[in-house]
Amino acid sequence: MSAQQVRGLADAVHDALVECCDVPQGDRFQLVSRFERDHLILDPNFGDVQRTADACVIEITFLSGHTDAQKRRLYRDLAARAAGIGLAQDDLVVGLVENGAIDWSLGNGRAYIDK
Repeated sequence: MSAQQVRGLADAVHDALVECCDVPQGDRFQLVSRFERDHLILDPNFGDVQRTADACVIEITFLSGHTDAQKRRLYRDLAARAAGIGLAQDDLVVGLVENGAIDWSLGNGRAYIDK
C-alpha cells in the first residue's frame, strides 16, 4: 500500500466516523502501524471474503453508545471509501472497541468525564 493510500485510508476512517457515528470533526487521534508482509498474518478467506496482500486491520476505540445500525453503516461506508482510494473492499478487517468517558484522559491529568 502506498503512503498516499495509507493517508487516504486514515482520512476515510475519520470521515466515516464523523458521517456515520456523529464523531466530532476535531476528534481525530490516529495511530498507523505498518508491518512487513510476513509480520501480518491474515487468513485470506475467513468470513467468506477474498483478501489480498494489501489487507488492513482497522481498530477503532470510541465511547460506547453507538447503535448496531450506526456500526453497520460505518462498515459499509468504510468499504466504499476504501474502494474510492483503490483498495479492495474485502481487504478491510474492522474491529470496534467501546468504553466509557471515565476510560479517557485527553490531558492535564483529568478524566474526560470531568471536562
